[in-house]
Amino acid sequence: MNTRRVVLFAILALIILVGAGITYAATGGSFVFDYAGDAGDNADGPQFDITLSGAVDDGSNSYCSGGNDVVIMVIFDADGNVLDVDPNCISTATGTGSDDGDMGVINAPTSRPATYTLFDVDGAEATALAGLTEGSPAYISYLLSNGVVLDEEFEDLSANLTGLPTKSPYSVLGGVVNGTCNLSIPAGSVVGEAPLGAQIFYAPGQATNLTLNPGTYWVVGQDTSGEFYKIVLSCQFIWVPVASMQPSYQAPQNGAPLPTRVVS
Repeated sequence: MNTRRVVLFAILALIILVGAGITYAATGGSFVFDYAGDAGDNADGPQFDITLSGAVDDGSNSYCSGGNDVVIMVIFDADGNVLDVDPNCISTATGTGSDDGDMGVINAPTSRPATYTLFDVDGAEATALAGLTEGSPAYISYLLSNGVVLDEEFEDLSANLTGLPTKSPYSVLGGVVNGTCNLSIPAGSVVGEAPLGAQIFYAPGQATNLTLNPGTYWVVGQDTSGEFYKIVLSCQFIWVPVASMQPSYQAPQNGAPLPTRVVS
């Protein structure tokens, strides 16, 4: 499989378009790296130990039998490439479970650190995911559209990462953890309006089949071509055509011009 950057940004718009808010199966959850749990296999990523609060029985599905809450761990490198996908069946009786995340199963890492992101899905979503190729763009897109991030941690000790360039950690959903958005909107951004909506792009020139609803959105800046605006949607950055946006004449913007600075 060719290494690909995860198609992350645009798929989040589906949450808005279908009008269906994300709901949790478990009330919450977290995990810790366990370098002692499988010490002989730490080179390609440590064992991780998961703890859920309020685990919910997702019934019998393609991943688990009844009495389990389905969660899925996805490992990315710092460039957003998918390294591994690990579905887990967490017992509702104990709320705990462990697995060994082997980075490099799907793609070899090209940068460090590795990002481990724990998603919660329900039984129907688990069955839908089981019908897709793990780690494929379709799989990740579905997971990002329907799953809920419970926890996200970074790992930089595994031997598979040795000698790779160090970059800023890749953060799924702009840092949404347990429903809290930690996305930092750059100073100088301006709220603009998309009066007719817009086609959504996950990167300049890289179109999706999703459409932005008419409304107001934070505008961060333009790409180098001047053809696309980078805007904020669902706690994530996406791109839309410049022609689709205009200044917002609502208070407090009152027609403030949209930023023309070049951003990446």
